[in-house]
Amino acid sequence: MFRLQRLEISGFKSFADHTEIVFTGNGITAVVGPNGCGKSNVSDAISWVLGEQRARSLRGGEMKDVVFAGTKSRKPGGMAEVVLHLIRDDSLGITDETDLDEIDETLAEIDETAVDMEAIEGVDDVDDLEAEAEIAAAGEAAASESEEVETVKALAVGSAQVVETRARPKRHWRPRSFALDFAPGEAVSVTRRLYLSGESEYLLNGKTCRLRDISDLFAGTGLSGSHYAIIEQGRIGQILSSKPADRRGLIEEAAGISKFRTRQRAAESRLESARANLHRITDIVSEIETRVNSLRRQAAKTRRFKMLQEEFRALLRQYYSAEGRHLSSLLEETAAALADAGELEQKLQSDLAAKEEAARETTRAARDAEESLAELRRIHSANALERDRAEREHVYRSEQVVALNERCESLRSEIDGSRTRIELLSGEIDRLRKDDDALAAAFAAADGEFRDAEAAHTRAFEALNLIETRIETLRAELIQHTAAAERFDEIGRQLEHNLDRLTTREQGLGSEGERAERTYQANREQAESLAAQLADEESKLRSLSDEKEDLSAATAAARQQLREREAELDALTEELSARSHRLATLNELEETRAVYAPQVQKLFSAADEIGVRMGGVLADRLRVDERAEKAVEALFGDHLEAVIVDSLGDARRVSDWLDSKGVGRASMFILSHSSSRNSSPDPGSIAAFMGADDDLAAALDEVFPREMRARLVDDVAEANAVPGEILIDTEGRMLTGGRLFIGGGTRRTSGTNESLLAFKRELNGLGSVVAELDRKVTSARADVEAARAALVDLESKTVDLQSLIIKVDRGIHGLQIQIHAAREEIDRADRHRRVVADESRQISEEIEETRSRLADALADRESADSARKESSALLGSVSDELARARASLDEANVELNEKRMAAVTADERRRSAQTALRRVENEHRDAMSRLALQEMEMHEASEKIRELHNTIDQITDRINTAPDEVAAENKVVDDALSALAAARELADRTSSELAEMNHAAADALNHRAEIEVRQAEAATLLRNITENCHQELNLALDELISTTEIPEGFDLAGARLAADDLRSRLDNFGAINMLALEELGEAEERHLFLTSQREDIVAGIAATEEALREIKQRSRDKFRQAFEAINENFKEFFVELFGGGTGEMTLLEADDILEAGIEVIAQPPGKRLQNILLLSGGEKAMTAIALVMAIFKYRPSPFCLLDEVDAPLDDANVGRFVDKIAGMAEKTQFIVITHNKRTMEAARALYGVTMQEPGVSKVVSVKFE
Repeated sequence: MFRLQRLEISGFKSFADHTEIVFTGNGITAVVGPNGCGKSNVSDAISWVLGEQRARSLRGGEMKDVVFAGTKSRKPGGMAEVVLHLIRDDSLGITDETDLDEIDETLAEIDETAVDMEAIEGVDDVDDLEAEAEIAAAGEAAASESEEVETVKALAVGSAQVVETRARPKRHWRPRSFALDFAPGEAVSVTRRLYLSGESEYLLNGKTCRLRDISDLFAGTGLSGSHYAIIEQGRIGQILSSKPADRRGLIEEAAGISKFRTRQRAAESRLESARANLHRITDIVSEIETRVNSLRRQAAKTRRFKMLQEEFRALLRQYYSAEGRHLSSLLEETAAALADAGELEQKLQSDLAAKEEAARETTRAARDAEESLAELRRIHSANALERDRAEREHVYRSEQVVALNERCESLRSEIDGSRTRIELLSGEIDRLRKDDDALAAAFAAADGEFRDAEAAHTRAFEALNLIETRIETLRAELIQHTAAAERFDEIGRQLEHNLDRLTTREQGLGSEGERAERTYQANREQAESLAAQLADEESKLRSLSDEKEDLSAATAAARQQLREREAELDALTEELSARSHRLATLNELEETRAVYAPQVQKLFSAADEIGVRMGGVLADRLRVDERAEKAVEALFGDHLEAVIVDSLGDARRVSDWLDSKGVGRASMFILSHSSSRNSSPDPGSIAAFMGADDDLAAALDEVFPREMRARLVDDVAEANAVPGEILIDTEGRMLTGGRLFIGGGTRRTSGTNESLLAFKRELNGLGSVVAELDRKVTSARADVEAARAALVDLESKTVDLQSLIIKVDRGIHGLQIQIHAAREEIDRADRHRRVVADESRQISEEIEETRSRLADALADRESADSARKESSALLGSVSDELARARASLDEANVELNEKRMAAVTADERRRSAQTALRRVENEHRDAMSRLALQEMEMHEASEKIRELHNTIDQITDRINTAPDEVAAENKVVDDALSALAAARELADRTSSELAEMNHAAADALNHRAEIEVRQAEAATLLRNITENCHQELNLALDELISTTEIPEGFDLAGARLAADDLRSRLDNFGAINMLALEELGEAEERHLFLTSQREDIVAGIAATEEALREIKQRSRDKFRQAFEAINENFKEFFVELFGGGTGEMTLLEADDILEAGIEVIAQPPGKRLQNILLLSGGEKAMTAIALVMAIFKYRPSPFCLLDEVDAPLDDANVGRFVDKIAGMAEKTQFIVITHNKRTMEAARALYGVTMQEPGVSKVVSVKFE
């Protein structure tokens, strides 16, 4: 418990100056003063410093309204500050909080066993979850009640990665009891400041704290929450008029349930979170169970799939082997049929071309005849259209002449009528002009008389205005001088009062400035000490950072080296893969002889059947220089594919086989072991670049003597040719005997490869290249592993160093926070010091200015008084002149009205005559305009009739010549029709013949196309089967055919259907999870782990529910105990205060006592039981006072503040009220704000609040011994 020692107020509401109120240890302290002097601001200051957040409770619209708002003579304050000084006193007893300790332990155990669902949902499997738990356990324990996230920083692969791990548990219940932190007799000060900028701060013993810290400090004392120890002005009546549910807050605060309520909310929050977690983990377990069942089905499906796949592969081997053999024989049959069909098609195409040319000629002649006829018909149509247009125009012009003649007759009659109307209007105009002249003369005479009367009236009015203006001026001067005299009197009194106030304020600011200076210096010393500690830690951090930079640089270099080694390895691996794939492709082409002509391929494939040893082709025995490859291919052409045999007999056997099979022609090169050539080839000849051995070179000299002696040059166009000599350049261009030039792109027609020699060269060179690349890749892998090991070692060192840096950085961060807080304190103290200094300077300036203004005001007062007397005398003499001037003005006004009426009547008559004259003149002008227009239209119609007669004569001549022109045009058209018919007949005959030939050619083309389609289908099927065989069996078709035995009577169509059926069955399996067995084990393990976690959550919910039941039960017991005791006290105090009657509290029916409202029943003596709201104001106040005293008797508060609660009471009730609080003052300090003398008499100390200066409150204290 705490006792109130003193209260300091600065800049709060009307307390503009620093004010201090010292309270006695016991008894009653009264605060008195007139209405509006600021007494209740003392009560507001105590509520505000204890944490009141509702501006309306402080009688304001917003919180900044508590800052001194200024007056006419004072500027607004910049800050409001209230300091409440208390002292710890255990004589009132210490509350037993054993129950709270047990509940706190239970909540802490619930938090410790809570399951972190975010961690469970954030990992993929159990191993990851366990790893995360180990990281969380290795971190520092969370110290706050809210969720904590520990950040572990690790440097990995060159950059700092932030790994967030959530500590388990996420929340820690840590109750606080600030009251136990202060020893008995220790002073405690609570400070609250608010700046106009909106910045607010709380201090506990001069240290910055939170509002929650202050609330915890006074929890259970009646000074926080629904505080019953501070009864603000008007609240005594609200206690009875409030809702029953709101009224129970007072009883709960007295029963000490507010602390249980806090723990109940915490337990309910944890229960809600646990139930949500149970729902979430149940969903997860359900999903895992579904996944386990799915994986079991997938595993069984995978086993069935593998068995069916093996059966399918065995059937495919037999099917592909049989189909491949069938398609190969089909391709050979279609090749011969295709050659015959091609010859027939060529003959028909040549005949068709000649006939098409003849058909084009006849068609062109018919088209020319059609165009000529069309042009004649167009001319004929145009002439006919022109003749028809002339006839229609003749009719139209004739009709126009008739219409114009009729219009001319109508215009003549209209012109005669217009001339008659003009003569009548001219006579009317002359008459009206004479009337207007007479009326104008009469108006001029009446207007002259009116002007004279108006001038006389104006002169009388101006005279009266001059007199009235003078009187008003004199009256204004009199009022001004009188007001000035009174104002200067008031200014003098105010300036004298302000001078006294400013002198007092200057003294108060001196003491406040000293206190602000002491606070500023203390905060500076603390900040300097913290800065020294921070400098040491930062020095240590810089040293570690330098070391880390060195390690980072080394790591970066190692990482760069690793990347370079990996890039080099990737490049070598990619190149090796490309070269190996290319070598395999070339070897496959070489083995299948795919680069040779088809007949050569068939020869090698049938070598065993022919019975001849074939030594390859001629190109296999050559090693041609790359520079001469195109030249050699141009010279020898298809002979490079000549098959090497040993003898002429072998060559004949090969030729006989070719004839028998009909596969075409082929070259055989007979190479026997003859003597080598005697001399080396000419260095410039092509033989020098062939790379042939001696036996082959000698044989080539015999077979190709001119070609072997051909001279290789850079460009045949620039070389000098010798007669009979062959020149050839590196691009394959050839010049023979200086006259025969052969050039253009070289293209092999028999094979599929554009350059057979380049193919051979690439095939021979790739073997050594692949071997060298394989050696380099092995070496590069070793370099990569060494670089990776070095990088891992450096990264490990960096992580260890980073952990140390984080630890030091956290320490620095803590010091920086403390320094920042200290600097904020320095800034606040400095602002406070500057505010005090500025106010002191302003006060001094205001004092000097006030003294000067006071002297000026006294002098001005004497001048204003003498001027007032002079103005009063002059005002009396001018009033008589005003009466005479008003009589003269009335006479002039009567005469002016008579003359005005006569002038208005004459003017109205003249205006009517002028209006009639203008109307007749306008009609005359309109008639003249119509006559001119009619005469103009008559002239234009006559001219138009003459022009139409001329046009009709010309059209008549054109119509008479039309029949002769029509006859001539019809004859020309008939001749053109005859010529067109003859040309079309010839073109039709030619087209018919062409159609027959096209039909024959189309039949031949279709026949050849059918053969090609069959051949293409067979080739496509064979290629597809080859590709499918490689894709599905990973075997070459040739290898499969040679290694697979086909059973006798094999049904190819049945095998195809069976294979399709098996393939369909495999496809219908859908997605197959080949890792289903492994995933099944992992999923079952995770399911077991989550099931155990769910059981933990269920146990936690049960423990939380038990804790909630315990909290609610203890709250019910405490509430029931407090309610019964307070109710008995209330009955007792009610009888004592009213001198009889009955008063009690009852609980409204509710399912839970903790939710039941409280109804107050009061029956003063001599009255029947009635609604409490029907009691008088005094009876309501006495009932509320009895209730508050009953609460105080059960749970005394350190002090009690009552703001004018005795206002509605009469003298007798005030006496009872004073006696009661005097009896309770031994245990509780009472601060009573009152106007009542009886209450003042009972006080041991009396504080008077006055407002000597308007808007500024001051306190005067009197202590009674």
